Amino acid sequence: MKSAPKSSPDKELIKIFEAGGVVDYLEYLQSGKRLMWLNFKAGIARGFGITIGMTLVVGIFIWILTMLVDLPVVGEYFAHAKQAANEYAENTNYNDEFVEMNRILSEINENIKEPGKLQPETETP
Repeated sequence: MKSAPKSSPDKELIKIFEAGGVVDYLEYLQSGKRLMWLNFKAGIARGFGITIGMTLVVGIFIWILTMLVDLPVVGEYFAHAKQAANEYAENTNYNDEFVEMNRILSEINENIKEPGKLQPETETP
């Protein structure tokens, strides 16, 4: 007479899944709130990491460029580029655009307060 197997293939498969963490992963996928919370935390960590990483990379890049200004061959090129960037930053004046934006926003605010005056008045012939 044949003896029955001590464990069935289904039980073996369940043990393998439990050992591999598949059961925990399936429970994780079924919980919507938990999934959203963990993805939210991961997104914040990713954003923080990108910010810090880019700050370091750009800082090191700028530091290297300032070191290159002192080089004899390419130093003049970088010095001119630095001077042009500084002049552009100093000479660029956006006051006119800000004044125009403030005027438009004031008009919009007045039109919101007076609902009947939404369109500009035009002279009728």
